[in-house]
Amino acid sequence: MSELVELTGMIIKQMPVREYDKRLVILTAESGKITAFARGARRMGGRLMGTTEPFCFGTFRLFPGKEAYTLTEANVTRYFEELRSDYDSYAYASYFLEIADYYTRENLEAYEDLNLIYASLAALISGRFERRLVRCAYEIRSLVIAGEYPGVPSQTSLSDTAAYAVNRMVNSPLQELYSFSVSEEVLREIERACSQLMKKQVNHEFKSLSFLQDG
Repeated sequence: MSELVELTGMIIKQMPVREYDKRLVILTAESGKITAFARGARRMGGRLMGTTEPFCFGTFRLFPGKEAYTLTEANVTRYFEELRSDYDSYAYASYFLEIADYYTRENLEAYEDLNLIYASLAALISGRFERRLVRCAYEIRSLVIAGEYPGVPSQTSLSDTAAYAVNRMVNSPLQELYSFSVSEEVLREIERACSQLMKKQVNHEFKSLSFLQDG
């Protein structure tokens, strides 16, 4: 039997399987994106029931299998439950998880990706930052981590203030990524640049975007 492993991560996707089980996708710092089955996680009163939802962050004890892990225990240190009572923040957060799912891979360390998600969710629920600014910072920094940030599109003209803000999103330490605000005019400039970047660099349709656009 494989030895039990303990990984730090966040659940980025879950789906029901069989009568009482769940299939989870967990983004882990040590092993990147992994698939894990949580037996009995949908059973009322089961010990895994409340710890196998998207956004749950903590340590997960698992048995490795040939194609997937089996989750035996989850020690959740942050649930980000505030997202569930705020539709707009939940929509943005779901979009962030989709981007993480798109960019991360199995068996590749994902410390930066995981830390970025954690910091971005914390910024969303803090109430101190415009959600649209958090989205731009998350998109740009995700491209940077993936090695796919080409710089601001040449057809985009940014004011000095907007260019400075984008540069901070690209280069600042993660703990300082969400430490500033911008005017509405500057935010619109940054949004236009981000929209062009994502269309150019990402060949994928994110389902959560429809909720953001509808909102």
